[in-house]
Amino acid sequence: MTGLSSRDEGRVRILAFDRPEKMNAISIATAQALTRELKAAASDRRIGAVVLTGVGANFSAGGDVQSILDTIDSTDRFAEADLMTAFHDALTEIWTSRLPIVAAVSGIAYGAAFNLAMACDLVICSDDVKFCQVFVRRGVIPDAGAAYLLQRTVGAHRAKELLLRAPVIGAQRAVDIGLANESAGDAEATMTRAVQVAAEMTEYDDFVIAMTKKATNIASDQTLHGALAHESALQSATLLGNDAAAGFARFRSDKQPLTHQETT
Repeated sequence: MTGLSSRDEGRVRILAFDRPEKMNAISIATAQALTRELKAAASDRRIGAVVLTGVGANFSAGGDVQSILDTIDSTDRFAEADLMTAFHDALTEIWTSRLPIVAAVSGIAYGAAFNLAMACDLVICSDDVKFCQVFVRRGVIPDAGAAYLLQRTVGAHRAKELLLRAPVIGAQRAVDIGLANESAGDAEATMTRAVQVAAEMTEYDDFVIAMTKKATNIASDQTLHGALAHESALQSATLLGNDAAAGFARFRSDKQPLTHQETT
């Protein structure tokens, strides 16, 4: 049992942490399965987006305690590396995937699960969500990319507040400080909304979506000049594609004013 389930809704692949009896805690096997499933989704041209969620009432309580205790107790000097590698590979695959990935986060999202959600491109949360960077409460430093992701999402001071004080953050606060794009009601409504948002992105050209995601992620690690150089290279590639030609042709021939949605 990997603790991860998969199903498709149209061009959206839904990957779900599936250990509800353990609040969807993520074992090494689950993290490894997530990496494999993300790679499989990205290589499947029928799939245009992914939703990452949890089965039942919770997204995930974070790293599986038994996996962590086994690592602490192990005499295998590679045990810690195996644990870290499993989570780092999953997080990297989310970040670098060609696919836009939407996190549908309900209930508990603690520790490493919080950070996997932060690595996603969009986050839709439920009204009852509880985010917490629980690491310092457990006597360990934040891992699974916490220091990298949080300050890029909420800024340095708020990131340090979340990491050093480990407060529990609810839906409204999460939206206010940029941890989530929106809250959508209960768990069912949150999932429905996440799939809707993901499906909307599948209507655009896959290559353009992939390059837009890549350009945005690269820009967060670059100087302005470096980001502009990468932007030029990626834009040159998209301008040569059929979708750009068709898009601008529609723009030139369209006699209708832009809708409100198109202007925001």
